[in-house]
Amino acid sequence: MKAQNDGTMDPETLRSFSRQYYGHEIWLGDIIRDGDEIGVYGLYGHNMVPDYPMPSDYANVILYDDDGRAEDPYREIVKKPHGWLFSFEDKGADVYTLYVDSNSTWVTDEAGWHRGVKRDFSEVKYSGAFNMVAKRIISKDGKNPGSVVHSALELMPEVAVMTVGKDTKFRCLYEGNPMKGIKISCYMQDDEDMENTKTDDEGCFTYCPRKAGQAIIIAKYTDEGKNIDDEFDETSFKITLTMEARDA
Repeated sequence: MKAQNDGTMDPETLRSFSRQYYGHEIWLGDIIRDGDEIGVYGLYGHNMVPDYPMPSDYANVILYDDDGRAEDPYREIVKKPHGWLFSFEDKGADVYTLYVDSNSTWVTDEAGWHRGVKRDFSEVKYSGAFNMVAKRIISKDGKNPGSVVHSALELMPEVAVMTVGKDTKFRCLYEGNPMKGIKISCYMQDDEDMENTKTDDEGCFTYCPRKAGQAIIIAKYTDEGKNIDDEFDETSFKITLTMEARDA
């Protein structure tokens, strides 16, 4: 399927949005500290290999602290790694939870793949709303993951930092409810293979990191009942939770 530019957006934004269809994701990478400032890289690509900076449409960055919604972080595009750097002042919270949230609507017709809604095109073969979310928890003690539920599709870990060789339990929620049978993909940075599992009856699953480093945990869900007649037929959700694994 080939993306077509109808002149409504610049080529770079079209390319970036189109790649969502092919399995790209957004994720939050390394955490850096400079005095009382915390920075987190916001990246876009596949299998934790950055591509280009996500367009501004993707970079809707949201921060929570112990008291709820905090002031939105400052953001800038950087070259190494090629992406965004989101930064904010550390005011002493036990847990910060950072999200990048993006939404877009796409259709396909005989000409290909377009950003837009059904009513703007004829003979539409498919139409869908896409919500991609990246999440990262920054915990003072590395244990407390907090309890922030921000996005429709959520991944809630039992700890903020995983331990190598030890199962970490997660729960997958959709609109606040545990989701049974959701496919979960777990990818450790620099590994060749992605591990796949499914949630149990309580929406839970476990992941055991084999080495120290960063991993992303990915959940996907399509709600065919969440549609608007003249705009899109279904809504697809994807969330990527970045977790650090440390040696015991």
